[in-house]
Amino acid sequence: MSEKTLDKLIATLKSEAIEAADNEAMDIVEKARAQAQKIIKDAEAEKEELLEDAKKEAQATLSKGEGALKQAARDLTVSVRNDLLKLLGAVLEREIETALTPDLLEEAVLKVIENVGSGVTLKLPENAEAKLVDRIQKSLQTSDTLASISKDATILNGFSITKTDQGWSYHISSEEVAELLNVHLSPKWVQILKNESEA
Repeated sequence: MSEKTLDKLIATLKSEAIEAADNEAMDIVEKARAQAQKIIKDAEAEKEELLEDAKKEAQATLSKGEGALKQAARDLTVSVRNDLLKLLGAVLEREIETALTPDLLEEAVLKVIENVGSGVTLKLPENAEAKLVDRIQKSLQTSDTLASISKDATILNGFSITKTDQGWSYHISSEEVAELLNVHLSPKWVQILKNESEA
């Protein structure tokens, strides 16, 4: 074999080896590119999923916060409403106590006894004026409606009427009247307060 043929053979082998290496390198580069594209695509999908989860979590937190804020506002409204109604009750009681003069007390006692009928026991506060007791006794002296009249230390204001034969007793005081008025006024006040709180 001649040297030329040998050189040709070596050149051919070299060329084939280089071509094979180039093909293998190109194949490796293509595989690397494909893998890089897959990694990028997976990362993008994961990023989108994470963003979507974060948006859902943020919306859930916002909804919970809004719910808690609304509940706190309702609680505050109810608390203020109750405080105002309690204040109204106290004001009513004070006003009624101030208005419950001996003359008004006498008139109320006589009216109640007139409506109740005979055989009642009347109890007045311990601090009731003696002339009030005398006036009530004189007014009722002509009829047999009153069984007895006395003073009671447990009654701070107002009066108590008992009809023993029928088993009932009524205590009429500024507190009782205020409570009664407050019960009947409360729905109107609640509606006013509700309307104000919604405005």
